[in-house]
Order: sequence, then structure tokens, then C-alpha cells
Amino acid sequence: YISFSFDYSAKRLLAFSEELSDNQNVKEQLDRRTKLRTLCETRWSSRADYLFTFLNAFPVVVLSLEALKDDRDDKAAQYVNAILKFDFMIALVVAEHLLSATVALTNYFSKNWYQLVRRCARIVVQRLDNERIDPNVWTALFEKAVKVGEEFEIPPSTPRRAGRQMHRQNHPINDPSEYWRVSLYLVFLDHLVTEITSRVIKNEGRFSAEYLIPSKLQALTDQTTNSIFETFHVDLGDRQAFNDEVARWKIRWDMADGKRPQKLLETLNATNKDLYPNIYSILTVLLTMPVSSASSERSFRAMRRIKSYLRATM
Repeated sequence: YISFSFDYSAKRLLAFSEELSDNQNVKEQLDRRTKLRTLCETRWSSRADYLFTFLNAFPVVVLSLEALKDDRDDKAAQYVNAILKFDFMIALVVAEHLLSATVALTNYFSKNWYQLVRRCARIVVQRLDNERIDPNVWTALFEKAVKVGEEFEIPPSTPRRAGRQMHRQNHPINDPSEYWRVSLYLVFLDHLVTEITSRVIKNEGRFSAEYLIPSKLQALTDQTTNSIFETFHVDLGDRQAFNDEVARWKIRWDMADGKRPQKLLETLNATNKDLYPNIYSILTVLLTMPVSSASSERSFRAMRRIKSYLRATM
């Protein structure tokens, strides 16, 4: 909400620009960025960039909101009261750090590089597991949040504990560092590891279907063929029929002249649904999997350059 409020208001954007021009340290950390990033609903990797910008520009954001608050901006007063809390600062630091570790993986998901996706997923999970048992990582994150709070005289603190509280972490820990490590850092980190493992690494058999792409058929072995059948058996018919179909598929592309398809969509367009029904079904399922961004949504956004809201009301 804060980013959108600065992005869609010339008055607030001017206040942010004026505060940013007076803070040379923040300007250097933002690396030529002149305003806050807004979240893109169709691109997950934008969240890490948004959090990085907001975290580094935090002093400028607070000063801008306080200036707008003095100018009788009620929304700015609500925003500045919401972010000047230690629980917001520690959550911002932790989220920015953990999501930055997944940027490369999310970028690979929007492309057809399945081997790189699997390899990158294992690397990300291993990195997060290593950080989980490394006390220095959490110490650095907590000290970073404390440093942000010191600038605005906000000491480390924990939420008030209640005897019967069912909707928030109620750990009997008095030390703020240990409390936020248990209730925020480890919970978020474990959630990321679980999701990446269950969605990518455990579904490795699905990505093995990439070897049906003609340009990679040379690496298709009997073991890989069996793995593909076991993974997609719900959408396929008899095992022997599938093996015969794969054998015919190999011969077809061995006899083909010219360049072989290298991408999924090219392969799907070159596949006869009647001659190779099982392979067609597998390619169709696989084509819907490696997606972290919605191309159709971006197309609608680009269409606004021609059909704008102003034109629609004329």
C-alpha cells in the first residue's frame, strides 16, 4: 500500500524525491533507483526487488511520510504508525533476505531450462538448510533490524503474550532475538524449503519428460522412459503401447531432415495427436508446469497502451 501510495500520487512522490535527494547514503544503496518499486502480481521475483528497495529506502520512506503527516495527510499518518514498529522491521529484514535467495530459481521457472531449474532448486534448498543451522546468519539479520530501529529510537521487543491465544505465536521466550528466530525466521525458512521441495524436487519425474523433445532424444534411456511412464501413468494408456510409441517417436526424428524442435511448444505443434497420443498428452501437461509469470496477464497490461481507461470512457 505504501509503494502504491507513492507511485500514484504526485504530491507523495515529490516528497519522497526531495527526501531522497538529501540522503546520499540511501541514494548509493538504491543503485540509481529514484522511487519505490510496486509489486507485480504476475511476477514473483519482483517481490525480492520490492523488499530490497523498501528496506534500503526505509529512512527516506519514514521521513517522507512524516512530512506528509505534518501536511495533514491522514493516510501517511496511518502508514508511518504501522511501520515504526520492531515487528515490522524484523519481518522486512527476514523476508528480504530469504526471498532474495529464490530470485534465480523464480527467473528460471519462467523459461524452459528444466535441468537448471532442478539444479537451482537443490542449491537454494541446501543454502537455506545451511543458513538454518548457522547462528551467524540470524545474528546478522537481527542486528540489521536493530540498527534500522535505532535510527528511530525503537528498541527490540516481543509481542505481549496472552494466556489463551490461538491466532499468533505465543512462545514463552523473553529474549527478543530468540523469540523472532523461533516464531518468524525459522517458520518462514522452513516454509520455503518445504514448498520448493514438494513442488520442484519431489516432482523431478515430471521434468524428465523434457527428454521427449527431439533435440534431447539422444539422452532418452529405457530407465528414463519408465520413469516418465510412472509419473504420467494416470494420463497414459498401456505401458507397452507407450514404449512402442516412444520407439516410433525416436525413429521419426532420426529420419527427419532439417532442424529438430528445441522447445516444448515447437515440439507440441510438430506432434500428431492421433499418431502419438501419449506423447502429446505428456507434452501438454509439461507445457503448463514451469511457469512463475502469466504471459497472458502481461499481454493485457501491454494492451492498455492502445485501449486505455480514458479511451474507454470517451
